[in-house]
Amino acid sequence: MKRIGKFELISFTTGFALLTYELAAARILAPSIGSSTYVWTGVIGVIIAALSAGFLIGGKLADSRRRAIDVVWLLLFAASFALITLVIYNGLLEWVVGAIADSRLQAVVAALLLFAPTSFFIGTTSPYLAKLKVTSLHSTGQAVASLDTFNAIGGIVGTFSTGFILFGFIGSREAMGVVVVLLLIASWLLKPRQDTGKRLLLSLIIIVTICIPAPNVSGVKNIDTASAHYKVVMGYYNLRPVTGLLTGPGGTQSAVYMGDPSDLVFWYTQQMADVTIAQKPKNILLLGGGAFTLPQYLSEHLPQASIDVVEIDPELKNIATEYFSYTSPRSVHEIFTDARTYVNKSDKQYDIILVDVYGDASIPFSLMTKEYGQAIESLLAPNGVVVANVIGGMLPGACNEIITALDSAYRTGLPYAWYNNESSLPEKRANYILVYSRQDMDMPEGYTRLPDSNRQPYTDNYAPAERLYYNCQQSDH
Repeated sequence: MKRIGKFELISFTTGFALLTYELAAARILAPSIGSSTYVWTGVIGVIIAALSAGFLIGGKLADSRRRAIDVVWLLLFAASFALITLVIYNGLLEWVVGAIADSRLQAVVAALLLFAPTSFFIGTTSPYLAKLKVTSLHSTGQAVASLDTFNAIGGIVGTFSTGFILFGFIGSREAMGVVVVLLLIASWLLKPRQDTGKRLLLSLIIIVTICIPAPNVSGVKNIDTASAHYKVVMGYYNLRPVTGLLTGPGGTQSAVYMGDPSDLVFWYTQQMADVTIAQKPKNILLLGGGAFTLPQYLSEHLPQASIDVVEIDPELKNIATEYFSYTSPRSVHEIFTDARTYVNKSDKQYDIILVDVYGDASIPFSLMTKEYGQAIESLLAPNGVVVANVIGGMLPGACNEIITALDSAYRTGLPYAWYNNESSLPEKRANYILVYSRQDMDMPEGYTRLPDSNRQPYTDNYAPAERLYYNCQQSDH
């Protein structure tokens, strides 16, 4: 078996570091800009562009110099810029969000300023390693293929280990620190006795800077899980102190009053609970657990009911227990899987289905299609009711398109529909409670019959959720 050389090991390390860096980059942007497809597009596009520029410049540099020590310094520059990202990203993101209103442009500008330099220097090492590796024209193909293979394997290992393992134990900041350390170690694999003093000094500065703890923001607890980045914040709502859970810049997803966790904080959560309690259901399905405030409340007011809660992130149960007074009642059954996956596979019948699934301020596209609506109907008992929390608008405009898109999905089998919002008047953008059933029924005060938009529902093949939510967000500015 052929021995793995230093060039292959460096190529593997840069592949691993790059993909870990890319995943951490998206997680870093999530609290300030969001985690939509637009954000991922901005991050990936900028990183690929920076890598391409690095390939071009690195190739020209290698042809003109062909010195191994150059690779050392390119790796040190990459490590240094990754470290700079680590130090400045909080302040820079605050500036980007304040200066730019368009979320797509926010993602691109933030990625250019934060992630392009490191990606560029990682890119410059690839053609330089190939130049150093090739010693004969007869073996050029094998030499380049060997480096590309190890780089790709490193990227694969970095992707799976970061997504499946690292984010389950460390935060996005720590993952970025791993990238810095890996690039630093790789820089010492070549020419360890050349420029030793300068390299030692820079390495020492990098290591010391990494070890400096991030500043703590008063009243904010940052938590990273394998699925998402969360913030647990302390503040006030209705002049009462609350603990809130945030998954992005769109607002607080869950909250409890400090000292009185049994009292629901938000209007829409109370409405979902009131409609549920009025139905006196035996079997309840809640899609979207959040901080488990609603299932906790329902278990106390409907002690005989069985409550299934579908939540994609299992760590949210621990967060809810530690910060939101969740007690894991015996009547509540936590099911940790994707909401759409569950409704597709389950054959259980529910008297009421509550839908409160949000990624920051948007509903996944898979929950606004005809196929989803049909799957929901199949889980609903003959006299069952669906209650959905939706951020959209009833007045004509971009936000109304969200309401009509979701409405058309539910109307595939549930012809009767009502809506309500906190002001009891149609608004351009607000939290709306939508209620659906197979038959007409009396609704509490404040609910208005929702007219059928007569539009065709979106399908799993085409549901432009990102565009709809982007247009609504822009119209709200």
